[in-house]
Amino acid sequence: MNTRTALSCVAVAALASLMLAVPAHADGEASFYSSKQPYIAPSQSDIDAYSPAPPGYAPVATESVARHGSRGLSAYKYDALLHRLAATAQAENGFLTLEIGREFSANLDAITAANVANGYGMLTGQGAAQHQGIGARAAQRNKQLFAAAAKTGGRVVAETSGESRATESGENFVRGFGAAGVKLEPRPDLLYFHEVENPEGTDKAEGSPERKRAQAYEDYIAQQTGDGGTIAAALQYIEAKPRSVEAAKDLLSGIFTPEFISAIGTDKAHIWYNTADGSKGGAVACAPGADTKADPDACGDPKKSIKSTVDAAMALYNLYIIAADMQEENVAPHEFDFAQYFAGRPADAEWFAYLLDAEDFYEKGPSLTGHDETYSIAKPLLDDFFATIDARVAGGDVVGTFRFAHAETIIPFAALLRLPGSTVAAPDDAAPASDADVYDYANNPWRGSEMTPMAANVQWDVVSRAGIDPATGAAYTPLVRMLYNEREIAFASGCRAVAAGSNWVKETELKHCLTGTAMTESPLIAAATPGPTVTPTAESTQTSTVTPATRGTGTPTARATGTLAATGAQAPVGPALLATLLLLAGAGTLALRRRRRQTE
Repeated sequence: MNTRTALSCVAVAALASLMLAVPAHADGEASFYSSKQPYIAPSQSDIDAYSPAPPGYAPVATESVARHGSRGLSAYKYDALLHRLAATAQAENGFLTLEIGREFSANLDAITAANVANGYGMLTGQGAAQHQGIGARAAQRNKQLFAAAAKTGGRVVAETSGESRATESGENFVRGFGAAGVKLEPRPDLLYFHEVENPEGTDKAEGSPERKRAQAYEDYIAQQTGDGGTIAAALQYIEAKPRSVEAAKDLLSGIFTPEFISAIGTDKAHIWYNTADGSKGGAVACAPGADTKADPDACGDPKKSIKSTVDAAMALYNLYIIAADMQEENVAPHEFDFAQYFAGRPADAEWFAYLLDAEDFYEKGPSLTGHDETYSIAKPLLDDFFATIDARVAGGDVVGTFRFAHAETIIPFAALLRLPGSTVAAPDDAAPASDADVYDYANNPWRGSEMTPMAANVQWDVVSRAGIDPATGAAYTPLVRMLYNEREIAFASGCRAVAAGSNWVKETELKHCLTGTAMTESPLIAAATPGPTVTPTAESTQTSTVTPATRGTGTPTARATGTLAATGAQAPVGPALLATLLLLAGAGTLALRRRRRQTE
């Protein structure tokens, strides 16, 4: 079902890095945005450090998977809850001063209005610029590949989870890339693998492999986060730490009176639900002024609540971090400032980032030692990366494959690939008694801001050479190198590069290293141009590591509308590959689905 569109040859202008400013406090304090960290584009030195292919090898393909760019609030939720809390505080003189109360409520009104204007969960101007920049740099990095392939009808594939913000991200990537006529094909089976229900509201087909995987994952998370679950026990231990309450009270003390803070969660009047009147069982709350038919996420989940000071502080923290992704929407007549509440309190912001990271780490990332359920679900995506290469080597004319999805896609994929920061699991301890028994910043390198910032991406560049490798008697095996958020990195430990100091790895070695596929040839080539040396990090000293997903053959399958079977990396190079080494793209527009779900 993939739409493959021939790309016309157009000139590519010289591209600047398109750096994006990252919001920070005026005094230079660290911001601690967790997974809402705005994308930090690569520096020119990062780009200059890309290693050339070994002598004799030329680019034949590139592919990627990316999280959507910066967005607004996914739904009327944190702003709605704090509206209810603020109304109670106003009625009880719970604000430190009348002016603080007026300003706090005005900030809530403004961020709600900004999300209504932009659409809850939709890409912000920042997010559009992020993917335009990534697309432009992908075109520039691979200009040799795209320029020649354009002469012979080379094509690209663009795929989306089907969620509007992922599709919008793809649209903007294609715009920056310069590809004419490319349509994004919804692939929830491949890019929305964590839920049985697809973004547009349908369910994955009964009996299908993707339905079984999604259901198994949902069942596992439900069991682990329910009563008696190890993840539930770990998160309860983390959230119950004295520091959680201390940080919450410290943050709230700059806004509310001690008496009001002490009352939060003590009775029905000081517990707020996301309903029109804040009561449990109340009418559904919808954002003022929203067209709820066009924007169903402008109405919130009535089960969400604030029942404690930590809940209240986390709701405020969530507005603070999403505001960093809404710079272009933060203008009159709906300007807001949530950074002011964290000014002078970086330790509080860091703690709330830790609380948010813990949930993502356990439910989507490296998670528990001895378990791979949270990230083995991404294995079909890895198989698709390999299938894409194999189809190209077998003679296919698709030279670029770009996929757009979510944090729920990137986080498990990073863990499956054992990317830096995603290699250390937490103890599988259902009765944690110390910090050593749970995910902790002191003993684990995983950080949401680094693993899955907005627009996070994994890109593979593929090179090959014509002829027969005398070492194998077969066609030369293609080589692959990886960019993580557009910075070149080595593949996982154990994936042997073609030469010392190189980041290029044979595809056969990658299949062996990442999926357990048997390999008969040497991972080395006679000579290779060294790439950047990777500096060892503290995580290399950790002892509890993620176990690779269940090893299988990793057999790739033919793409839905393609005519080529994936015949393996050592198949003879097809004539189409030799004729279409290079491609350049034009510009296009895409229709967007308005259906939005509360994925990251």
